[in-house]
This record gives sequence, structure tokens and C-alpha cells, in this order.
Amino acid sequence: MNYLFPEVWNVLDSDELRFPRRLYLTRTLTKDLLLSVSDVFDPPLKLPWTGNGEIDLDTIHEPIIDRVVRAYKKLVPALGNFKYRYPTAGSSEGILHLLAALKAGKLLEETCCEPPISVIEGEYEGYGEYAKALDMGVNFTEYAPEEALDCSPRGCYSSDDRPRVWFISNPSARNGNIINNRFINELCDRGHKVILDLAYVGMTKPHEFDVSHKNIIAVVMSLSKPYGVFRFRVGGFTFSRRPVESLFANKWFKDVPALLTALRLVEGIPPGSLYKRYEDLQKLSVEHMREHTGLPIKRSDVFLLAWMQKVYKKGLSNKQRRQVSAFKRGDGYRFCLTPYFEEFERKGMI
Repeated sequence: MNYLFPEVWNVLDSDELRFPRRLYLTRTLTKDLLLSVSDVFDPPLKLPWTGNGEIDLDTIHEPIIDRVVRAYKKLVPALGNFKYRYPTAGSSEGILHLLAALKAGKLLEETCCEPPISVIEGEYEGYGEYAKALDMGVNFTEYAPEEALDCSPRGCYSSDDRPRVWFISNPSARNGNIINNRFINELCDRGHKVILDLAYVGMTKPHEFDVSHKNIIAVVMSLSKPYGVFRFRVGGFTFSRRPVESLFANKWFKDVPALLTALRLVEGIPPGSLYKRYEDLQKLSVEHMREHTGLPIKRSDVFLLAWMQKVYKKGLSNKQRRQVSAFKRGDGYRFCLTPYFEEFERKGMI
């Protein structure tokens, strides 16, 4: 699911993001960059500087992340409560490092060894693939949503006495719909730890995502999906209550132009604003799908997705079953609307 929105492309292609070469030179005085860099943003971006008045590229991500957190405040008000914040190349990098930290026993206070990892059935495949690559596959399990709250704080139908960590995407990668905060907080209340993947935040009608529970131990975010910059790796962030030591070096190994572009995107095109612009095209896309297939497909909360419940499968023809087989996700089906949006653009409708 990735559509590069015209509004976003206009930002990416703008002259104002062609920053001068001296921005990336460590001996450049910060005051010499004020007009060419800081004034691109409103209010002007406060560039960090060393004791000699030279730009501090090692910490330039800090004021940028401060502003990104502020841009998402209405949607994720408690995001600023996480002490440790890291720039990453999308959310996937953060997921990998968080899994590695769990394996090393360095992300949870209660354990000194690798904890079991759980996801809701049909979740983002990356969690399982990364866990497998880290040789954590034996501790990786999937459960239907109704089973998740039946799990004890120390395991699911097992005698395992180690804390269980849940990776949950919200809005959900299963069907593009919002998982209510009550479900996640109840999971936390029962003693589980949760890592939230907010990669789709900003693609739905206004909704407040609650990340305040102490057992939500980390959050990953990305601009790849909500702004369609998947191929650009512009803007990914990891927020954690405990240090993620393997991400420490990202203070040096980061893409400064990408971070500045990310800030320009979230402030110039506020999170959630594209939903208002494209909601009607989502409706039209789903209408076309229903007419073409005869399937009872519904709009997802995420405006570039649609979904269908499993309950309808018994009434499908053999042809329809073949049509949806590749889109199965957990107990239902998820469909990407990107091809429709690209066709709408070719027709001049976008």
C-alpha cells in the first residue's frame, strides 16, 4: 500500500528543500544557516549548535523530533512521554532493533532473557520475519483477537513464566481499521507489555491513540504510508521507555535531509488532512470493487484500504474465492486501493 500523493510530491520537489551544502559541514556557523534552513519552517527551526557556534549535526534530530511530536499531539497526545527517541529509516528499522533488544534482555525490567513475542493473527508480516531472522521464531505466536485477552500475563495456554510482549499495529495492518484503546489498555492492565506500531496514523478520521499506559513500552512511527514516501525512507521514529542501545549510533548515522523533509511534510500537510481530501475517492474505489466483483467489500478506517469479513466466504462462488484468496488476513480480507488512486490520477481526478 503506497500512493505518492501529489501534495507530497510538490513538497519533495520544492526548491526550499534543496538545502545548501554548508548545512552538512561540521565547521559551519549556525547563524550562517538561519535564512536558508530554519526559515523554511514556521516557526523557524532552532538549529542546535556547539559551544563554538557551529552547527551540531549529531543532535539536529532532537529539535526535529520535538516538532514532529507536536505535529501529532492531537492524534497521539502521550507520545512526548517517552524518554528515549531515535530517528530511523521508517518503522521497520525500529521494529528490528526493538526485537533485538528484547532478545538480548535489555528492554524489559522484569527479565534477563528473551521473552515470548505475540501478535494478533493476520498482523504485519515483518514482526514474524524479523523474529525468525533473529532466531526468535520459536517464541513467536499468533492469536485471534478474542484469544488475546484470555492470555495470562505470563503466557498463553502455557506454563511459560516469562513476560509476554505483544506487537500491535494501530490502525491495524490486518484490515486497516482502528483498534479501540480499551482493548490495548486492558491487555496492558492484565500485565502484558505492548509495542505499538503507528505506521498508519494520520490516514483515518480524527482519532486519539492512547499510548500513555506504562506497559506500552515502545512506539514506532513512519511517514511511509500516510504520506506515500515508502520508496524515499523519509521519516521514521522509535520511542521507548528504556534505552535501545543499538539505536544510539543513529545520532550519527541518520539522513539529515530526510528528517528535514519529514518535518516539512508533517507541518505543511498536517497528519489527518489527506483523509479529508481523499475520503470520497476511497468510497468510489470501494463502489467500483463491489460492482466488479460482487463481493461485500467495506471501506476501512484507513482511506487507502478496504476489507471484507470472513463470515461472507461461505456464500462466495469459486471465482470469487479465487479472487480474494491472495488477500486473506487473519479472520478476513484486506485490499489495497492504490491501483484505483493511480488510475484516478491518470484520469485527472486527482
